Amino acid sequence: MTVDIETRVAIEQLVSELLYRLDHGMADTTWELYTEDCVTTGPLGDMVGREAIKTWGAKRAKLRNVVGRHLIGGVRLAWEDGVLHGTIAYQTFRDSSENPLVPASVGEFREQYRQVDGTWLIHRREIVPIFGGQNAAAHAARLAAEGATER
Repeated sequence: MTVDIETRVAIEQLVSELLYRLDHGMADTTWELYTEDCVTTGPLGDMVGREAIKTWGAKRAKLRNVVGRHLIGGVRLAWEDGVLHGTIAYQTFRDSSENPLVPASVGEFREQYRQVDGTWLIHRREIVPIFGGQNAAAHAARLAAEGATER
């Protein structure tokens, strides 16, 4: 089964909106883009459920002294056993990196999507650093440290 153009555009917009909110101090609204029973995994830890995303996002939205930007491409969408899956290549840049002009992390978002009341939402998200995994781990440790802030 192929992914129709309307679905592709909706998923690309969903992922772009999530990253825009993360990069522009609106992490406290990202929970709206996930299903109630969502699961996320990655260098910053695991979260289960929309409430966990909401709590995490509220904390992240208050962080201010690190600027980051995400770039995505290579969007692959495919139906597998009736579930829409996506693999999306990403690059993350952070001004707190040793050289902010070099990506802090390069990897893949491995996702599953579900339609709820006619709107596509993220059901499962796995953040998989392929290059710069040590940078992602160090960033997670900085954020976990007392007084660490990000914007």
